[in-house]
Amino acid sequence: MAEFIGTHIHTLDEKGRVNVPAQFRRLLTGEDLYLNRELDDCLVLYQAEKWEQIRNGFERLSRSNRQHRRFLRWVGAKLRLLTVDAQGRIAIPADMQEAAGIRSEVMFLGQFDRIELWDPGKYEAYMSNEEESFEDIAETLDIDL
Repeated sequence: MAEFIGTHIHTLDEKGRVNVPAQFRRLLTGEDLYLNRELDDCLVLYQAEKWEQIRNGFERLSRSNRQHRRFLRWVGAKLRLLTVDAQGRIAIPADMQEAAGIRSEVMFLGQFDRIELWDPGKYEAYMSNEEESFEDIAETLDIDL
C-alpha cells in the first residue's frame, strides 16, 4: 500500500476542482478515491483498497445499537466516490468544501495510508491551538522516534 507523506497546497478552481499533488498521484493505484469528512473538521481521501479495509470494520457494528446506526448513517451520507481526471484533478463537492471550510486553497496532508484535505489557515489554527506539544504527546507513546 502507498505511503502518503508531506504537505502540498494547491488552488481550488471555480468549479471546485483541485490538482492532486504529483507526488501523491504517482502513488494512486486505481481510479477510484473515496472522500469523506474526517474528525477535526477536515476531509479525508482513501484509495479503494484502504476504504475496503475500513468498510470491512463496519461489519463489527450492530444495527441494533443506536450509536452504531447513527455513525453508519453519518458515514454513508457523507461518503463520495471521486476519480482523478485526465488533468490530475479531483472535484470536491461544494457541501464538502463548506463542511471543511475550504475556500480557495487546499492543503493535502499525507497521513501514511490516507490523505487529509484542509483549508491551510484552518489547519494552522488547529495545530497552534493544541494544548500539548509534539514532545508532550511523543512521550506518552510507546514508539521509538
